[in-house]
Amino acid sequence: MPIKTFTLTGIDEGSVQESKGNLRLVCLIQGGGKLAVWGSKATRKNIDTIQRTRMPCKVQCDCIPPKEWAIKYGHSFWVPEGNTLRVLP
Repeated sequence: MPIKTFTLTGIDEGSVQESKGNLRLVCLIQGGGKLAVWGSKATRKNIDTIQRTRMPCKVQCDCIPPKEWAIKYGHSFWVPEGNTLRVLP
């Protein structure tokens, strides 16, 4: 999937959530939808990048469609651990 650009307006679910050893930070996308950023306790670079940034912010990321079960939670895109994410000026 090509690099996409989103304006993030806030954090959903309050903060980072842990599930089966994985971490996720779900961000609200301007205009609707959610961007789930994934990591682990050891490799959470993308999550930390988002947490250091004030909202709203614009990001560019290498993302994929979410798994079928995540669509019911409103996830529109996922940034898997190891994929590129950067905050734009």
